Amino acid sequence: MAESITLVGAPFSTFTRTMRMAMRHLKVEHKLEKTKPHTKVAYMYNPFGRIPSLIHNDQVIFETLAIRDYIDSTFSNALTPQDLNTRLKMDQLISVLCDYIFHHIIFGVAKPREHYESQKMAESKIVERLKTPLEQAGKIIGAVDSMVDEVGSFLCGNKLTWADYFVYPAIADLFSLPEAEFFREKAPRLAKWYNGFREREEVIYTYPDTIADIRSKKSSL
Repeated sequence: MAESITLVGAPFSTFTRTMRMAMRHLKVEHKLEKTKPHTKVAYMYNPFGRIPSLIHNDQVIFETLAIRDYIDSTFSNALTPQDLNTRLKMDQLISVLCDYIFHHIIFGVAKPREHYESQKMAESKIVERLKTPLEQAGKIIGAVDSMVDEVGSFLCGNKLTWADYFVYPAIADLFSLPEAEFFREKAPRLAKWYNGFREREEVIYTYPDTIADIRSKKSSL
């Protein structure tokens, strides 16, 4: 009997994209069941209505870190370093993404900008309202930049890890904002890594309907 593997999520969801990129790289064949957060479908697999969830035969796994552990244990652990120091760095970067980049940059700058733009607010007013949260965001992304490996092609050095797949979708969304140049100046190592990583096949494959893609289409109208 063939395995049934389904990822439940949305292309614009950063954590859904994390799993889509990783599973494509690891050659874990699966289908994407598209749904937004807090829909009836989302609640079927996650009692909190969040995405993504992974369904493998009769097994349902929700919460992204649990899905990562399941993929490591069931399909391939190639993205998890075997040496302790690199693994610690990977886990620190993922933790920083969840606790700082999301809380203070995505929810502090990106989400408010999206809301203001949807309200047709003048750009000058948006810039003024984002001034203080952007200052905080600059400090945080600068601190993240100091964690990026200076020599290797990936965030943790010469080896591709889960950290690359977790961090990339959020940074791609940030670099699609009008504030992109500000973030690039504050995080030159991160920008260099992003410029190289964006050319990967799994990154290009999962680009359609992301926030970056949606913003790009709007700006070309």
